[in-house]
Amino acid sequence: MATYAHSMTSNPLRSLNWTYGLVGVADATLLPFIPLLLVERGLSAATIGLVLGIASTGSFVVGLAWAYLADRRLSPERLVVLAGVSAAMVAALLAINGGELGAALVIVALSVVRAPLMLLDPIALRRLRQAKRTDYARIRLRTSAGWAASAVASGAVLQSAGLRLVPFLYAPLSALLGLWVWRSLKPTALTPEPDTAGAPRARMPRIPLALVGFLGSCFLLGVSLAATQNFLVLQINVLGGGALLVGAAAAFQATTEVPTMAYINLLADRFGHRVLFAAGCAIYLVTFIAWAYTSNALVAALLKLVVGVAFALTFVAAVIITSELTPAHLRATGQALMKAVLFGIAPILGSLGGGLVYERLGPRVMFLAATVVVAAAGAVALISVPGRARVPDVAAAATPEPAPATP
Repeated sequence: MATYAHSMTSNPLRSLNWTYGLVGVADATLLPFIPLLLVERGLSAATIGLVLGIASTGSFVVGLAWAYLADRRLSPERLVVLAGVSAAMVAALLAINGGELGAALVIVALSVVRAPLMLLDPIALRRLRQAKRTDYARIRLRTSAGWAASAVASGAVLQSAGLRLVPFLYAPLSALLGLWVWRSLKPTALTPEPDTAGAPRARMPRIPLALVGFLGSCFLLGVSLAATQNFLVLQINVLGGGALLVGAAAAFQATTEVPTMAYINLLADRFGHRVLFAAGCAIYLVTFIAWAYTSNALVAALLKLVVGVAFALTFVAAVIITSELTPAHLRATGQALMKAVLFGIAPILGSLGGGLVYERLGPRVMFLAATVVVAAAGAVALISVPGRARVPDVAAAATPEPAPATP
């Protein structure tokens, strides 16, 4: 066992593959079923939107704070360990039947303690300085593969035994993730900065205008995804599907994410990540229109196969574009900022607005409104991101990244 652990530690990319896979397996036992869990506890669609919006706010604030510290003082690997263990302890509270308020508070707390998991991408990108940066997609697809298998199995178990088993599935897997990262992903050693005593203090680099525009595109995409993905779960339930079909829908999406991510580097070499991001937005737009007019739960679930392609294109492109547009010593902050906008700030508006529109005007209006937002996201990306963004550190891949200055 010790020899195996040593071999995994000595091969950081292999360790990353397993880490991303464990993230997918663990998250698929919880995240797809949160709306159903809240419905079972008695919350309305509008209230669910409010809870998810508050959860996104907490995740946004805490995630940025941890990322700032990770770029300066703390080890991002150890913060991921903390997130896994803390999420396991908080999720266990779902086993206590605390009613509507108790369930809502636990979901918000889970979003807050899970926030450091967003640091896994900058951890991977730092290690990929000694490999092709396009290898990120081939690592990230392990999350989708783990998610696909786990979502189907979890949906089947929850369909037959009830949603009360969610904490008993998620908590041990989250704790296992934390333990695995502790054993296999050792903090990356950084070369200390040279002594610059007496030298003039360098000015803080400004955030590139292209990155600001791209974050605006991520915001629009995140709003549309929060509104559609969360309340599609409720729509599948209303149309006669249960936890099994909800889990299968999540697995359908992950199934098509895997081959798309496996070959996305070929598409990126030909078209660039900016075009891939916009193409993903276009696929989302067509899918949202289809969801607006379908009245069959199985068809709604099967459309997630198309969504998997869109997610792979937009998410991988967003990670690489953000890395290319962010100063090298602020990579963790840049990635956290992108994810905070996409999965933190945007879902506040998307969850609140989506819940209100779904409850008062119906799902069709909600899905059609999301098409306008996602179309704007693709257009903003095409305008704001350079056609071929430069990767600032590829030429010096063998040179260790300098340590960030301590404030």
